[in-house]
Amino acid sequence: MDTTLPVLCSICITIEQVPHTERYEAVAFEPIIGNRDVVHHMLLFGCENDMGTSTIHQCGAQDGTCSTWFAQYSLGVRGPICLPRDVGVQFGKDSFTKMLLQVHWNNNNASANATDDSGFRIYYTTTPRAYDLGNVQIGQNEISIPPQSEVTVRGSCSTRCTRMFHHPIYLTRTYIHMHYLGTSGKLELYRNGSLETLIAKDEDYIYDKSPIHEHQNPIEILPGDEIMLSCTFNSRDGHRKKDRITHFGEGSEAEMCYAFVSYFPRVRGFDQCIQMGSRDINC
Repeated sequence: MDTTLPVLCSICITIEQVPHTERYEAVAFEPIIGNRDVVHHMLLFGCENDMGTSTIHQCGAQDGTCSTWFAQYSLGVRGPICLPRDVGVQFGKDSFTKMLLQVHWNNNNASANATDDSGFRIYYTTTPRAYDLGNVQIGQNEISIPPQSEVTVRGSCSTRCTRMFHHPIYLTRTYIHMHYLGTSGKLELYRNGSLETLIAKDEDYIYDKSPIHEHQNPIEILPGDEIMLSCTFNSRDGHRKKDRITHFGEGSEAEMCYAFVSYFPRVRGFDQCIQMGSRDINC
């Protein structure tokens, strides 16, 4: 997509021409970034129903019907996102026949001539894979960071939420996402109230260089487990110093506390596991 960009904007692009004569398996997603100065993040979703919206539109409530996300890009993601050998993302015949690309721009300099044509390149095959990939977003939407302070925010995929699946799932990839006040983050697995596994840890978090954690030995999650994300923010020191409260928001001047996690086999409806304070908002 190529258009002049406002300061802060989320645009959704409905992709109608998805191959659907056969069942396909996506095996890799490559972010193609046209303008790194303004692209904050992108999400690619699979849609099971007719969106009823124009091809290019301002993202809104109607786009919530496409909740199954295939791939995610934000600063720090480099190169193609390759799936494990025996895992794929199904689309096409008897599966997802439409896709939705969400692009969030953060044009901090308010450049009048900024344009962008970013998207994803999808690599796919007709060879069936043993497992269907799932992706889940874990985190906390209630964030309030006082000025000149250091605080830790936590968001849990609670035991109540993980009981929605009735068999183990296996985590293959984790990406922790905060903005400029983020200094460290970790994702932990608790079982029966006790720490079982440290899934991923970013000890020295840098917004535009945050790493991808590939779990070569997939991490087993059982129904009733808790997956806890902790994000530490610093509004006190150096270039992070703030004289006002920083809240949750999509722009890089606000903050986020999310982990984007890939797993198999996919559990239908297990796409987001987010809290607002202590309240589960997706299960």
